[in-house]
Amino acid sequence: MLIALLAMAGCSSPDTIEAIPDIEFRLTPGQTATVAGEDLSIKFVEVVSDSRCPKGATCIWAGEASCLIELTSGGATVQKVLTQSGAASPDADEFGVYELMFDLMPYPELGKTVQNKDYSLLMAVSRKPV
Repeated sequence: MLIALLAMAGCSSPDTIEAIPDIEFRLTPGQTATVAGEDLSIKFVEVVSDSRCPKGATCIWAGEASCLIELTSGGATVQKVLTQSGAASPDADEFGVYELMFDLMPYPELGKTVQNKDYSLLMAVSRKPV
């Protein structure tokens, strides 16, 4: 019984990971990253929309994908929607003194449905140049 519990625990992803500034990390929906040496944590809440033109399709618009994140810094938590153009990958946004590079994955494919739980958010956090 104990072995089975340990095996199941090893298969589950942790709710919180530690990210290193300027190094890419991956979050799944519901997962949080605390940024080492910074007063910043980022939670990937959910994918809001994904209208990117699927691989294998011909579209007149590249579309875009949006996801909701929660940023906590200085004891305050704010929600932010990151929007990525279907033509640009990865994309960038800002939060205070930080630059957030992000790429919502997987990119849609014609004939395949992506469930919210199957998405991941590839990110890197850097301090903006002074």
